[in-house]
Amino acid sequence: MAEVTAEMVKNLRERTGARLLDCQKALKETGGSMDDAVAWLRKQNLAAGAKVGEKTAEEGMVGVKTNDGALAAVELTANTDFVTKNDEFRKLLESLSDLALTSKSADAAALSAQSLGGRPVGEVVKELAGKIGENITIKRVVRIEGAFGYYLHSDYKQFAAVQLSGVTGEKAQAIGKDLAMHVVFAKPTALKREEVPQDLVNKEMEIAQERLKNDPKNSKKPPEILAKIAQGQLDKFYGTIVLVDQPYYRENAKTVTQHLKEQGGEIKIERFEYIKVGA
Repeated sequence: MAEVTAEMVKNLRERTGARLLDCQKALKETGGSMDDAVAWLRKQNLAAGAKVGEKTAEEGMVGVKTNDGALAAVELTANTDFVTKNDEFRKLLESLSDLALTSKSADAAALSAQSLGGRPVGEVVKELAGKIGENITIKRVVRIEGAFGYYLHSDYKQFAAVQLSGVTGEKAQAIGKDLAMHVVFAKPTALKREEVPQDLVNKEMEIAQERLKNDPKNSKKPPEILAKIAQGQLDKFYGTIVLVDQPYYRENAKTVTQHLKEQGGEIKIERFEYIKVGA
């Protein structure tokens, strides 16, 4: 067995970033073989990564990469906000965002199945989780193609992208970015009314009808009038969660749909995506 020297421990630490005591133990366990020690540490990190996997991961960051016709966004989560300042965490997010774009991965499972540096992505993520001692997870991946704009908040914790039709080029990017900022501000849950779950619509209508029934000013009005009032209240409800019906965030007097009409042409929102880290 080769003698484990301080220089060997130093070199292993520089190569792996592991703690000095862990590097020393790895070299002793592997007879002083540098490559075997690296593998030993990797296995230990993977094991540690599995142990921290049960901890809730509600902090993290979103990474975004684009090319001429596509966008990829990756949400990488961890247990504490402190880890987001870690260079290795940020480098991994950068690499994963690049990989998501080039591999055309459309969800977390597809990205996890890719290879990064000759190794499975899932293994790379678990290794860093073990090394840092946090539950690091690829939570969400978004891919958009075509005409779009996006917005990533300065803290990298909120992201939105809007895909458009009826507009291209820099104008699409500008309008899309503005609408993405609206999404981050207003947080819609549906693009169109048809996307709102029917049971939720029925519940809101029941609430509106019950409210009118118990209102002395309205309870004695004809049924057809009450129905119109209830529908008006339902329309207000749609205006809180449906993107095209929401008041435009820069000018509440008009809706997003009205704002788009003012941009000229037949611009339509085809899709939007919103990520809030940990949500």
